[in-house]
Amino acid sequence: MEGQPLIVQLRDLMPPHEGAGDSIDWEEAERAWGAGFPQDYKEFVAQYGDGEVDAFLTFLVPEWTEGSVPCGAMAEETAEARRMWLEKPPAGYGSPATPPVVAWGVNARADLLCWMTGEQDPGLWPVAVWSRGTLAWDVHDCGMLEYLVRLFRGEIDTMWADDGVRRFVHVREAQRLLAAGINPDTGEPNPYAGMFGPPPGRSQNE
Repeated sequence: MEGQPLIVQLRDLMPPHEGAGDSIDWEEAERAWGAGFPQDYKEFVAQYGDGEVDAFLTFLVPEWTEGSVPCGAMAEETAEARRMWLEKPPAGYGSPATPPVVAWGVNARADLLCWMTGEQDPGLWPVAVWSRGTLAWDVHDCGMLEYLVRLFRGEIDTMWADDGVRRFVHVREAQRLLAAGINPDTGEPNPYAGMFGPPPGRSQNE
């Protein structure tokens, strides 16, 4: 596996299902966000997109209004990350007026996974993680894809140290599975399907 492109290594660790991935107008996204996005992140969005892995780590994609104003989960988590940076910046990084972080993920522990955007070249943005447990930033000298490969190999967080294949589910697939009475987190039949009204997106008369 070593020596292969990072996106290939990630596919081995977390295979994308059929229909995963999102098509983003990156020119418009970058205009709305006022900055470029790393190329490895663009590869990730094309392969995986808006979804979560193992019902634990949620990935974020850029959204914006017609007025080119960032919105959605990425904007909300970025605002929270910047608030945390102002309260307690990483040692040695100071506290600029606009904290140099953009969030690309959030996990079930409410940790925020971000880029540090101080470099003009997005390809040089390291990953910075705000931990709710330690109330501190942890900066990793690598990009998003390398961080995920190392994470899923258990090199960063021992909770991922098993040899199992990670289960990624795009939000569209999650909605389809729910409508079919399947638990998106496990792929198994949902024993509670139909007990609390129609599946999302369906009317009572269907």
